[in-house]
Amino acid sequence: MNNNKFMYHYTNNEGWEGIQKGQIGYVIEHPLTRKFVESETVKGWVIPHRRLIPVGIESSLVPTEAISPAIFGLPEPTPQSWLEYKDCISVWDYLLSCCRKGKSNLVLLRLEISDMDNPKVFDYIHVRKTARDLSIIKDPKEYRKKLAEGNRDYWNSGVELKSYNGSFVLPEVVVFSPIPIERVEFVKEIENN
Repeated sequence: MNNNKFMYHYTNNEGWEGIQKGQIGYVIEHPLTRKFVESETVKGWVIPHRRLIPVGIESSLVPTEAISPAIFGLPEPTPQSWLEYKDCISVWDYLLSCCRKGKSNLVLLRLEISDMDNPKVFDYIHVRKTARDLSIIKDPKEYRKKLAEGNRDYWNSGVELKSYNGSFVLPEVVVFSPIPIERVEFVKEIENN
């Protein structure tokens, strides 16, 4: 890992604007008061929103923290391992399409993280292996079992960022706490090719 103080977060223009001005249409936990409020009242924060592990059968083998909303990033802007890894898809292209969410452009942000954020690194390779395994399973019971085991393995791969030694195939930096805009740097906008 190049620098333990930062993670690189991709979003789209709408997401970046929402960080700066608040997003309309959600009820979220305010990062300071911990009370639930209309999302447009929360301006200047990157807010955890997507769960590391979805709630349900697939989360039956992981602790509650694993199903908490999180902020996802990468240890560097374009990790070589992500660019080169391919199974049935280009994982890098898939990641960027998920971040783009149907919008035309991407925004790359650099988030300053501290030990207080409790940053962790997970190896996304476990998600890819599980997806590959699930593609050939027909039995619903076996499918659910394999999904729960894959998510358990993904969760168990996690290490504290300060202890990460660079050995993961597809490293993904995750924090479960909001990050104020004072610790967010706009790096660049990336046009859809």
